[in-house]
Amino acid sequence: MEALKRYIIERIDRRVKWEDKDILAMQYLAPLSKTYLPWTIASMRPSGLVKVLNDIVVNRRSCIVECGGGLSTYYIASLIKERGGHLYTIEHDRAWVSILKEFLATQNLDKFVSIICAPLAKSPLAINDGYWYDQEIIRDAIAGLKIDLLLVDGPPAHDKNIMYARYPAAPYFKPFMSEDYTIILDDINRKGEQEILRKWEKELAITFYQYQLDGSIAIAQSKNSWLIA
Repeated sequence: MEALKRYIIERIDRRVKWEDKDILAMQYLAPLSKTYLPWTIASMRPSGLVKVLNDIVVNRRSCIVECGGGLSTYYIASLIKERGGHLYTIEHDRAWVSILKEFLATQNLDKFVSIICAPLAKSPLAINDGYWYDQEIIRDAIAGLKIDLLLVDGPPAHDKNIMYARYPAAPYFKPFMSEDYTIILDDINRKGEQEILRKWEKELAITFYQYQLDGSIAIAQSKNSWLIA
């Protein structure tokens, strides 16, 4: 009984700390919030977004690729509108692509973002013969780029049968990365993402720092860039 009580107290304490960090992060994001934004359960947590934006500012990221578009697209575009750079957002859902494009246009952010509509397809890089974004479409869209920030928050990986859906991102984009780069993976509170992190660390010879309370994200950098905790 005592063990159960301690477990419940620990879970409550963890949840309170989680929410406190997101509330504080919303204050940091406020200068970039020019309109109402539809936060959902699928949205990247505010405290995770702050770390993404910190990396862009402090480490001067200018060629950014994100897998999975949403609120992160808006905040990154808003920031690079002020600082320079370009965002390439990969999204598999055509309907969501249309919504994103329309929203970015209404906020005068569309010229800072290239949205790449790449449906899910069988991928030779996927685990268990799975699906990832259409690699040919992506290759044509990013040819010649030197990516200095890769944000992986897609494709969807919330069910057991698609838990490794995000694995192909690092091996696929590795040849396109600059010498000095950052990789950020969202939703590391899930088993699939934890296993993906271990594989990426071994295959890329980099270390991911995990922030379970601060956004549930993991961050790795190829060089000794500033890591904003």
